[in-house]
Amino acid sequence: MLFDVRYYGRWILLGTAIMLVSFVFLQGTSFMFIPFVLFITPLMYAFYLKNKVVKELEENFRVFLDDLKDLLQGGVTISDALVITSRNDYGPLSVYVKRLAAKVRIGIPFEKAMTVTFANTNSPLIKKIILVINQTLRAGGNFMRVFAVAIDYVDKVEKLKSQRKSRTTSAIINSYLMFYVFVLIIVLMHIFFLPMLTQQMSINMGQLLEGGFDVTGQPIPSETQTSQPPIDYKWHFTNLIIIQAIFAGPMIGKISEDSFVAGLKHSAILLLTSLVLYFSAISIMAPK
Repeated sequence: MLFDVRYYGRWILLGTAIMLVSFVFLQGTSFMFIPFVLFITPLMYAFYLKNKVVKELEENFRVFLDDLKDLLQGGVTISDALVITSRNDYGPLSVYVKRLAAKVRIGIPFEKAMTVTFANTNSPLIKKIILVINQTLRAGGNFMRVFAVAIDYVDKVEKLKSQRKSRTTSAIINSYLMFYVFVLIIVLMHIFFLPMLTQQMSINMGQLLEGGFDVTGQPIPSETQTSQPPIDYKWHFTNLIIIQAIFAGPMIGKISEDSFVAGLKHSAILLLTSLVLYFSAISIMAPK
């Protein structure tokens, strides 16, 4: 199942608990966005861990197939080869290899055992490899030939991924640069433009409400200006940065690794660095 309710449910509960606690301490302050960030951070981390495990499964699956091919070339039967490989360390794939060996040992056909065992890996690559293996076996290929074809397929996929990553490096750098330029514009607006705009709006509004206009259409200065609560631009700008970081990360992941989930780490990097830069800049340079 693509969305593991039990796995992600624990992280959602953790994020909810952290959000509620932080909401109690930050209620009524200008940092009310932090509970929302703290809520999605554990979920983003859970997606990242899941994606990392899938990558490790795919990397070790190629090694597993290579070991099987070497054993079969040495004259070992497929059942004994699986028992031998089940003793090797394939990281998170080891559990699946042991299950596969046990199923084949009790008489389950290799094709069916492969399909059932690796059905819950959440890896499209492994599922495609198993499909290639099963179709080749049905076409009359022997195991050595089947695993050679599967390994060749994995090598080609990995080569394409490597080429894609090298070609998209400049696009990733440009995406980061554009995001930080966006943050820089926000900082400059907050420090230089907003104070002038707020002051001018306050003067004009006071003249409009109390002084009126003269015959030339110019505002008449008033003795007292209307007191209005200031607009919290920091709150709005912060929300803007958060939204931009959350959506920019998955797009970078899609460009670089063809996976929105892989972009969650980029979201975390952009979110953390941009908020630190923004609050540091306005606390140091903004007029008091």
